[in-house]
Amino acid sequence: SDPMKTQDVPPTNQGVDHKQVQRELGDVVLHLHNPTILSSSSIEVHWTVDQQSQYIQGYKILYRPTASSQGESEWLIFDVRTPTKNSIVIPELKKGVNYEIKARPFFNEFQGADSEVKFAKTLEEAPSAPPQSVSVTKNDGNGTAIVITWQPPPEDTQNGMVQEYKVWCLGNESRYHINKTVDGSTFSLIIPSLIPGIRYSVEVAASTGAGAGVKSEPQFIQLDSYGNPVSPEDQVSLAQQISHVVKQPAFIAGIGAACWIILMVFSIWLYRHRKKRNG
Repeated sequence: SDPMKTQDVPPTNQGVDHKQVQRELGDVVLHLHNPTILSSSSIEVHWTVDQQSQYIQGYKILYRPTASSQGESEWLIFDVRTPTKNSIVIPELKKGVNYEIKARPFFNEFQGADSEVKFAKTLEEAPSAPPQSVSVTKNDGNGTAIVITWQPPPEDTQNGMVQEYKVWCLGNESRYHINKTVDGSTFSLIIPSLIPGIRYSVEVAASTGAGAGVKSEPQFIQLDSYGNPVSPEDQVSLAQQISHVVKQPAFIAGIGAACWIILMVFSIWLYRHRKKRNG
């Protein structure tokens, strides 16, 4: 019969010289390769072992976001419990974030030396939440100018570095639309020369390298002929004004009279036309 293949099994705790374990683990040299970016939330890590040891039970893959203005994060640990394995996919990472990664061998509670640190950034996505605290107010310094202010989306929804903000100031007709873009460190914008009497809706979206994200809820503003904001209950769009007019009895009666006159004129023309043909 064919010979049976066996694998070396790491020794258990019983009868193990702890000093020898620590010494052998300390001699193990792990080399971490450049990580492979798989998606916006996963990275593949590869490593090689220069000097093997019977006292390798597996590997600890340590990773964390690189230091930011809020300081250093705690290391997160992904355990690989197969000594012969030399790669792993780290899942559930934050989108568009730089990570530092390292590895170390272990045997039960004993741990070897860390590998070198490698860096990788997950892919960005468009922000999944709108900018916060969007407000639209009249600019005191200019007759028909407005000031739009906002705050960034929550950090865990930015999905990368916010490179710019897109601002839409949309009138009730396309000729009154105003679109602006400002850089990602700017949180306010002055829009001059709005047309009095036009109702504008204002929306803001953050944008990463992957594109613009979710727009904020529309904020409405309308200025009167003096450049003063019209109260929300008095803001009436052109469509609403037309709708209000066509519902008036006088308008309905006028339309009815006009239709009657047109019908009479057509009837007279038709009568004369037929009389002329018959004559």
